[in-house]
Amino acid sequence: MINQDYKILELIKEKILSNGPINLADYMKICLTHPEYGYYIKNKPIGTTGDFITSPEISQMFGELIGLWIVQIWIDHKKPKNFSLVELGPGNGTLMVDILRSTKMIEGFHDALDLILIEISPTLQQVQKKSLGSFRVHWQTEIGSLPEQPTIIIANEFFDSLPIRQFKRDSNEWLEVMISIEDSNKKECNQLCFELIDIGKKKQFPSETDDIPNGTIIEISEMTQKTINYISDHIHKNSGAALIIDYGKEGNVGDTFQAVRQHQYSNPLKSPGLTDLTSYVDFSEIRNSAEKSGLIATKLTTQADFLKNLGIEKRAKILAEKLQNDELLLHQAALKRLIHYREMGDLFKVMGLRSQTSPPLIGLEI
Repeated sequence: MINQDYKILELIKEKILSNGPINLADYMKICLTHPEYGYYIKNKPIGTTGDFITSPEISQMFGELIGLWIVQIWIDHKKPKNFSLVELGPGNGTLMVDILRSTKMIEGFHDALDLILIEISPTLQQVQKKSLGSFRVHWQTEIGSLPEQPTIIIANEFFDSLPIRQFKRDSNEWLEVMISIEDSNKKECNQLCFELIDIGKKKQFPSETDDIPNGTIIEISEMTQKTINYISDHIHKNSGAALIIDYGKEGNVGDTFQAVRQHQYSNPLKSPGLTDLTSYVDFSEIRNSAEKSGLIATKLTTQADFLKNLGIEKRAKILAEKLQNDELLLHQAALKRLIHYREMGDLFKVMGLRSQTSPPLIGLEI
């Protein structure tokens, strides 16, 4: 692991020494998805032994209710005999395992679905294959080229990991936050640092940003825009829906670039390739891109309200009747973690996207 850390750092240093400071997006791409040493390529980051834990890993109820949501969309679209079920960044495959388990008794549903998992990590692809067993799955490393048929897309904690660029308003000008070497004259220096660079006319901002106060930081994810544009165009053309669950807000929220290692926040410039790098999702960016393509984006809601609308409290009560002692306590703690406002219930937000002709989305609009 030390070797991996060193290799990534040397790659970043070489790039900076050759071409000057790099932007946050390039830094994140190298650290997370470098084909040999990237964090997502070489590691198993999810779970108690990893660096973070996601909702599907906390309780089966999360995946069961998402499965209910998907089935209702399928029914609302008059049960097409062929449709794509796509998950972006499936992690360990836990969410999809729970979705498939909870929907196997729905007549015709499994026969109709073409399951597509978008996963860049060969390591996680192998974990997913083991989790999903004999179920037929098609893996892709990026979202392009989906089949031209009705499509339901699930993105749970996917967009927060996409690369961002960060800009700061200073002296009525926009400067870009870049990554540099603390002492750029010394090849042996291993300390990275942030540096503000005058972007001049390299990046054009809308004129309305001229009145933004000095000190303001904005984050832009070009990959998020590209991904949502593709999803929106595809659903607009083929019908269907998308469900996006992530931590974030609508509108700019300032500096949210962060690193997580072993379930603790850490310095994003230390141990590159060994820490998860994320940022808050700007749901207004997703809404604007989707609506430009003719989709309807639902009102942003909390994970707590979404899961309650789908009946998680009733489901939890049914499961609790079969549990006792420590198992019951763990079950109750899992429910609290998913829906309590001081935990994931309020931090994580939910937005649905659908075509204009699709019925309202369960849990979000009805």
